[in-house]
This record gives sequence, C-alpha cells and structure tokens, in this order.
Amino acid sequence: MRPLAIGLLPAATGVLLIGALAGGSLGCCRRDVFRFVLGTGIGVGLASECYFLGLVTGSPGLLLEILLFFAAGIGAVWNRKNAKWRCCETSFPETKPRTGGDRLLTRCLAWAFALLLFLDLAVFVSMSARNPRGGWDAWAIWNLRAHFLYRNGGAAWRDAFTELLAWSHPDYPLLLPAFVARGWRLLGRESSAVPIVLAGFFTFGCAGLMAASMAILRGARQGLLAGLALAATPWLYAQGAMQCADIPVAFYRLATLAAMAMADRFNSRGLAVLAGVAAALGGWAKNEGLLWLGAFLLARMMVARLRLIPAFLTGALPVLAPVLFFKAHIATSSDIFGAAARSGMMTRVLEPARYGLIVREAFVHAWNFGPLPVSAFAILIVYAAVTGLRRRENRDRAILHTGVLALSLTTVGYFTIYLLRPLDLGWLLDTSADRLLLQLWPGIVFVIFLACRAMRSSGRGSVRPVLGSGDAGRCGTC
Repeated sequence: MRPLAIGLLPAATGVLLIGALAGGSLGCCRRDVFRFVLGTGIGVGLASECYFLGLVTGSPGLLLEILLFFAAGIGAVWNRKNAKWRCCETSFPETKPRTGGDRLLTRCLAWAFALLLFLDLAVFVSMSARNPRGGWDAWAIWNLRAHFLYRNGGAAWRDAFTELLAWSHPDYPLLLPAFVARGWRLLGRESSAVPIVLAGFFTFGCAGLMAASMAILRGARQGLLAGLALAATPWLYAQGAMQCADIPVAFYRLATLAAMAMADRFNSRGLAVLAGVAAALGGWAKNEGLLWLGAFLLARMMVARLRLIPAFLTGALPVLAPVLFFKAHIATSSDIFGAAARSGMMTRVLEPARYGLIVREAFVHAWNFGPLPVSAFAILIVYAAVTGLRRRENRDRAILHTGVLALSLTTVGYFTIYLLRPLDLGWLLDTSADRLLLQLWPGIVFVIFLACRAMRSSGRGSVRPVLGSGDAGRCGTC
C-alpha cells in the first residue's frame, strides 16, 4: 500500500487539480493521456513542496498532501457540471484519414513511436541497472540532499545547506531531493527504486506530454511526429537514467508551453493557471527553471500584454513562495553571485575571448547534439523547410511568438551565466552545454511542430504537407 501511495497520491491530486481548474467531466476521454501526464508532473512537484513545508513547520508533509488532494477533489466535483473540457471537442478535418494511405501513415507513425519508446526503455533500464544511484550530479547533489532530508530529524536536515558542502551546490532547489526523501519516508527505508522511477516518469513523460498535447492542438499525426522527435533523441534517455534535474526542468518547460497554448486556443483561464504552476515548479527543480519563469513571463507580456497573465500569476505565485523562502532563509549563496564570484566579474565580462569561446562551443555542441549521425537541430530545420509554416488562420500566433521569445531569452540567460561564472570556461562548457541544450530541446520541438503544417499521404505512396490550419469540431468521445 505504501509503495502505491508514493506515486498514486500525487498523480490523483494533479489530475483532480486539472479537473478543478480546467473543468470537464470526471469520465474518460481520449485526451486523458495529456491530463494524466501533466497532472502527475504537477502532483509530484506539489508533493515535494508539501514535504519541504512539513520539514520547515514541523508538521507531517503527508497531511498537507491529503488536504490538497481533498481540496482538488472538491474543486473537480464542483466544476464537473461546467461545459465539457474544450480540448475534448477538438478535431482536425485536414488530418483525418481520408485515404487508405492516410490510415497507413498514422499506423506506421504509431508503431514507430512505440518501437522507439521500447528501445528507449531498454536503454533506460540497462543504464539504471548499471548505475542505480545515477550519475555524479545525482550522487553528489540530488540524492545526497535527499539523504539529509530523510535521515536527520528535527532541524538537523538544515545541515545539508552549509558552505562546507559548497561543492554540492546547496543553493539548488529541492524538487527531486524532497520527493525522493518523501518516498523513502513512506517506504520506511532508503531505496534506489524511488529516484529511478521518478527519473523514468520525467524522462518518458516528456515524450508522452509532447505527443498528447500536440495531438490535441494539431491532430494525431502531428502529435506522433513530435513524440517521435523526442523518442529519437538518445541523449534524453541516457541523461534521464543519470537522474539529473535537467530532465524535470525540460518537462516543466514543455508543460508551460503546452498548457498556455491550450489556454490561448480555448480561452481557458484555468489552463493558464496550470501553465503558471508548471513554470514555477520548474524553478523548484533547478535554478535554470527560475530563469525560464522570468523569461516566459516577460515574453508573454511583450507578445500578448496582460492577456491571461493574472491567471498565470495566480498559479505561479503560490508555488513560487516556498522556492523564495528556501532561497532567502535556507540556501547558501550561489557560486555565480556570491562574494567570491563578484571578484573579477567585470574582467570576465570585458574579455572578448570568452564571447568567442561560448559561441563556438555552442555551435559545436548543437551540431553534435543527440548524439545522431546528423544534428537533431538540423533535422528539425529540414522538416520545417519541407513542410512550411502555417500562415493562414494560425490561431496559435500568441503562444508561438511567446515560445520563440522565451526560449531565446533563456538562451541569452545561459550565455550570460557562462560569461559570469568564475570557473574554467572550457571545462564548464564541455560539462554542461549538452545538458542546457537538453533543457531547451522539448520546448524547441514543441514550437516547431506547432508552427509547421501537418503531413498527409497524397494517396500515391507519397506524403505532402497540408495547407489548412484546422477547425474545431466535436470529437464525439466525451
């Protein structure tokens, strides 16, 4: 029973929270994959914060989770009589199977997606079996902190956040350590299975969330193609098995884009609230998530002014509060803005060679990203060139412009961090550039596939792009 509670309670809480905010029937719907993956991701983040708040206040974190579960359940039941979840009323006439070739194309994409996910699972299981404690970051940062949070009673858990452990980055947020420690507490013992399963969810959840959200927004085939783009990225699953926090950061960025895209498409304030929750949980996963939250909020205000911003902040601010409390009262100073880092900062900023090295290494790592025979970024560019971009009746302009601008601002933020950090720049780029690209990758894939035309069989054994943008209609499944 306890092992089930580790995962089922957060998943149920998140799914009910989506029901409470976005409305819709409590019954089944073919869009439930999106609700389940997004809800589980949100539930995991909120459960982690509940455990942390329990440590801070001295109250049981599980009690806070149960209260949140019942509140979400009451909200979902109260909201069940509202209009059906509009995502369930979306169909795509331009991508419906019109010929045997269309149906065959969809089946081939589905089988290819399933096959690649199976191979990815084999890689993930094999690497996890060889390294059950994960890679260096998992061993020295995330799981180390989880041991402190689990083993030390009273206020002793604060011993994890001291300058004596500066090498373990005690300024990093606690989504992974707190959830792992929570799992061990419910299990009654430390087990490598908890961080492995958690890493597996975020890793495969990226592909699931991508395919499900794109299927709602653009149709099944476009969803399968977008999912294939992530399933065909071996680096994603290798890093996932290393239990690093870059994968949860990527997941919550994708969740932010997907939820806000649907909020724009269906004019739903509830989905905008969920986008805010997801963006703030990215900040609870890693410092780079806070950069994304600021970049997305600024980009959104530049593109759409205040449209859905109050709803977005309604979701983000309560989730962000524990993060800010942690940063202000528990975490040590960052190695970027601490006293030691401020020394010589202007010298680093004014050194031209650093700019050239960062740009050169960024292009090298982007070209070798995957790792695939051809750069994954190059494949995306070719796909966009072949299919073309949607221009007529594009109802997703706001989120597309917001996504491109937010990803660009985040990239500029990465560049600035590289410029300022007081470490050997060559070593820093070599050890972190691929992981930062991985944080950006799902968001880039989402924006590209949302912007491009869908593919459809011509009926003569070939595939061609579809010129329409699609209209909403009833799917008849809810």
